[in-house]
Amino acid sequence: MLPRIVKVETEPENYTVVATFATGERRRYDVSPLLGRGVFQTLADKDAFSAVSVDEMGGLVWESGADLSRDTVYLGGEPA
Repeated sequence: MLPRIVKVETEPENYTVVATFATGERRRYDVSPLLGRGVFQTLADKDAFSAVSVDEMGGLVWESGADLSRDTVYLGGEPA
């Protein structure tokens, strides 16, 4: 299992998140391909997208119920 996310920042203009992991490594993940699917649809609203937080498991979660695991963000992201 990969390290926990300890901090998240959003780049709402292009629907990306920048996650900082417990190791200090930062990864940028593009959420835009998910915006047309299920609970991710609500994140097309930039305010809703920006309201992301880190959950108790070290992944990302939004109020809509959308979530991304730390593995998804790390493996699908690129160095930031």
